[in-house]
Amino acid sequence: MENYVLLAVVGKTDPIRGMHDGPILHIIRNYHPEKVYLILTDEIKTKEMEYHYNQQAINMLEPECQVEVIETDIKDAHSYDAFATIFLQICAAIKGRHPERRIILNITSGTPQMETALCMIGISDPHTYLPVQVAAPENSSTRSLMFDPQKDLVEEWFETNLDNEPGSKCRCMIPQLLNFKRPIIQFQIRSLIENYDYAGAYQLLMENQEMFSARACKLLLHAKKRINLEREDAKKLAAELNLDKELNPVRREDIGRLIDFYNSMKIKQFRGELNDFAMRLEVMTEYLGIYILENCMHISLSDICNEQNRKNSRIYFLTQSKAETKIPGIGKYLDQQFADTKAGAFIWGSPLNAKSIIYIVAFLSNKDKFQKYESAAKEMLRWSELSTQIRNPAAHTIITITEELIKDSYGKDSSALCKMMKTVLRQAFGTEANEAAFAIYEKINERIIVALEE
Repeated sequence: MENYVLLAVVGKTDPIRGMHDGPILHIIRNYHPEKVYLILTDEIKTKEMEYHYNQQAINMLEPECQVEVIETDIKDAHSYDAFATIFLQICAAIKGRHPERRIILNITSGTPQMETALCMIGISDPHTYLPVQVAAPENSSTRSLMFDPQKDLVEEWFETNLDNEPGSKCRCMIPQLLNFKRPIIQFQIRSLIENYDYAGAYQLLMENQEMFSARACKLLLHAKKRINLEREDAKKLAAELNLDKELNPVRREDIGRLIDFYNSMKIKQFRGELNDFAMRLEVMTEYLGIYILENCMHISLSDICNEQNRKNSRIYFLTQSKAETKIPGIGKYLDQQFADTKAGAFIWGSPLNAKSIIYIVAFLSNKDKFQKYESAAKEMLRWSELSTQIRNPAAHTIITITEELIKDSYGKDSSALCKMMKTVLRQAFGTEANEAAFAIYEKINERIIVALEE
């Protein structure tokens, strides 16, 4: 059996009204809390502190129950501003005293504004708080005869209390509070997606999925998978939502993948996750370099490399004979670029990497027909250098990549780097790189917000 404590604002229907329990007494009768905290407003505390009539009634029903009175100076019980902070402080203090107890919140006594405030606190931490509502007795009115401690004796009223009869009906209810809870969850999800935390937003939605449409669930799952670069699963979900064209505005798969990869890097940069951002920089440099080489300069990797299949992936090795046949002069150029390395020259037969592919692109961009890619090649060489200076040390030591480290190597911050990456991507992809593709997460967020209201 779960152990409870009860927090209740003392209202005018407590402890007994007519011939039935008031809300506080009825919750105690059915939940048997080990301790009760009574919040007294300025209006109630004078009578309660003089006559102790609620404490007396509680102990008549549950002699072992501890009762603690919390006096307040709340004068306007209809103003949220008068008690919102006080309620939060009281709840936090009780939670700290009883870390292993469920705290029942009486949401029937007190003014409607007080009941609402306690509902909101209950929703904020459902594992700790249990809001309980007490229905009025059948054939009874809230205007029933009220107990007056100045005239009445608790003992006499308690003896005539019909709720003492065997088999009396429990009037306690645990409301779902969807009218309160749904807007709060919506706000929390919106806050998470504005920070592109789709995993957190999806988990929160799934914990409350009965409140939201299946469409909202699928949109968040699409965003979660997309930002994790699970592109095929994300595309299937977009198709199920009949949003394939809208959420995949780039029809070429290779370009779509690279733009999605860039968008994931931009979000890493936005969230300040610079270690992850830097780890992806070398990958972007390599694959964009390969795209430019094959699609803009019309030289395939098979023209300059030997290839092997390893663990379901294809590895390319730069081959001197192939490369020099296809690109005359490339051997001498690469030797010059790697002259200051330990080997003193370029090492042929090594796996293709970002630096070597960008040097090949840079060499070709000196030719007239490819000269328009010269600025892109120079920029990408800066990325490769930045990756070498900050990415490799971060992968092998315990360091945090900061904006200062990026500025020291690149000369600009990560935001400026992202802008330059977008410029190079648009130059390489031409009209295929439409603005909708770069703003795809803003479009996804718009769709999610609409779906949350459905």
